[in-house]
Amino acid sequence: MAQKDLFSDEHQRYSQRLSEVEERRAQTVQPSQPQERIGHKNRGIKIYRYLTNGERVLKLILLFGGVLLLMLYVISPLSKVDRVTVKGNHDLSAAAVEQATRVQPGRYIWGVMLSQHSASQQANRRNPQVAKVSYQLRGPRAVQITVRENPIVGTVEIGQRDYNVLANGQLKAAKGDQSKIQYQSFDHHRQKLTTTAIQLGRLKPVVRNGISTVCYQPQKNAPNRLVIYMRDGNTVYANLTTVGKKMAYYPAIAATMKEPGVVDLQVGAFSYSYKSREQ
Repeated sequence: MAQKDLFSDEHQRYSQRLSEVEERRAQTVQPSQPQERIGHKNRGIKIYRYLTNGERVLKLILLFGGVLLLMLYVISPLSKVDRVTVKGNHDLSAAAVEQATRVQPGRYIWGVMLSQHSASQQANRRNPQVAKVSYQLRGPRAVQITVRENPIVGTVEIGQRDYNVLANGQLKAAKGDQSKIQYQSFDHHRQKLTTTAIQLGRLKPVVRNGISTVCYQPQKNAPNRLVIYMRDGNTVYANLTTVGKKMAYYPAIAATMKEPGVVDLQVGAFSYSYKSREQ
């Protein structure tokens, strides 16, 4: 029994010693694994930094390259207007619109577009018939001008000179067009003429084109009285502050008249023939 116990004790000590040796070996091998992982991680960080730095450099190259190309385009002939089209003009010719806006072949496109906000004011100062303009690009070197005109609503003689009267009340030197409305007796009543022109500018062309002459003939009880001579032979009495609204009824009234006469639009609206007034 003693020998068995002794053998058992030695075996137990041997097993314990063997386990200690294995434990020490495991401790010496285990730290190398994190070192390998850390080294691998460091290499990944270096590669990531290299890629991100390359991406930044590429972005800078593209940015400065784009700026350089833009600058070259701005000063090159490719940025100059080659073709101009005009839309919306009626009384004005395309050449007159181009001259008023200064948008003509050879001008830089970027200059045209940058002046968009003040284009209408500048064009109206050069030609009062231009009420509003806008620009649109219709190609790399093509610009379209869209214009809204101040229609010519007649002519007036002031200081022995003839002027076209525009729908906004402005005057423009006339060129002898006798087909327009003639304004008379407004020589010293410039504000009355402006109000009348604005009123008639609201009429449809079919009604306005039927007017031959507009005379300012105030009376004691009617300081804003107008006498309007129509091309169909009728005479209209109207108030210059309401003529734009009331003349819209003229075609319907004239259609009920059997012979030429007077259409009174000063207060209400009624008509009578010249013969009945003489009687």
